[in-house]
Amino acid sequence: MLEQYNNIHVFWFENGASNVTFLETKNELIAFDSSFYGSKFDEMTNIMEEKTSKKLKKVFITHFHPDHSFGCLTSKKNFEIIMNIKTFSNLNNLTSKYLEDVSEISGYNCTNIKNKLNLKNIEIFEDTFFKVIEDTIISGKNVGGHTNDSTIYMLKPLNYLISGDLVFSRVHTEFLNENIDLWIKILKRLQTMNINKISPGHGIPGDIKLIKNQIEYLNSYKKNRNLKNLYYDYVLSEIVQGR
Repeated sequence: MLEQYNNIHVFWFENGASNVTFLETKNELIAFDSSFYGSKFDEMTNIMEEKTSKKLKKVFITHFHPDHSFGCLTSKKNFEIIMNIKTFSNLNNLTSKYLEDVSEISGYNCTNIKNKLNLKNIEIFEDTFFKVIEDTIISGKNVGGHTNDSTIYMLKPLNYLISGDLVFSRVHTEFLNENIDLWIKILKRLQTMNINKISPGHGIPGDIKLIKNQIEYLNSYKKNRNLKNLYYDYVLSEIVQGR
């Protein structure tokens, strides 16, 4: 599904695959996250470039997990990739065993992903990022929680939050490299902010109520560690189900 909010366009998927968000400025397109597959990311980019008659120039990454970062690393298109230093370090330190396992699960060979990383045009920032592009302010902050490199991006003046996997929307949350107590603390802080719309890491975009739902989900997980029955209508993520 492709949902539009002002000049922001979000590809989200009913099978729970990771979301890709595009910001349309007067002169270019900017993406946030890039899915698992380079070919899939290129297809979405082609749709947006045809729709807007603008070229994709920049891709921001929220965290290192393959279903968010590998798409832009294996894309055939030319653009700048922007990420925080922890994301860059995590990608560079992926083990051969990890990449082999992900390749086997997905049916997609990504064992050479670190070579792809080194060939890309990458801008790295420390804890925070701030840039004014035409009429839009893009601010990024590495907050941790879901992963140590989890980074949120706020687009102003629309007060649009790109949360990465700190927020899932009617999709089971992935627990892999998390710090749940910190995660909940971050979400409670976000609840106090002026947020009009959220593009979650997975699932349909929504308003600030998504944060409340995510806090309840994490608290439930802390209590029983099994949410299959509690959230029976949620679905699994992209790498498990395939494309």
